[in-house]
Amino acid sequence: MPPKTVGGSAGKASKLMGLIDSRLRVVLVDRRVLVGTFLAFDKYLNLVLSSCEETRLQTTSSSGSTTSTEQRRSLGLVILRGENVVSVTVEGPAPVEKKARVTKNVGG
Repeated sequence: MPPKTVGGSAGKASKLMGLIDSRLRVVLVDRRVLVGTFLAFDKYLNLVLSSCEETRLQTTSSSGSTTSTEQRRSLGLVILRGENVVSVTVEGPAPVEKKARVTKNVGG
């Protein structure tokens, strides 16, 4: 069975697998920036982020002067379409201890 490929190469998939549970900064085509915990991806490079926060830079111009304000909002769980992603940067490493996963007790 051949290795699964992401974006045309098996190397990209293994790099992304190593980033699961890391904090990522994702820049979108509309210049929004999302920071969240990386949970999953697929062959189209769609991304799933949890505990996600969006940051936008809002510029307003009046009377010849331009002012920029940064707007932040909490989004929670986000699914990003891969074609909207411009760049992905690691903000922080995966936690040392992963959360305990819910498992089903079998026979007992």
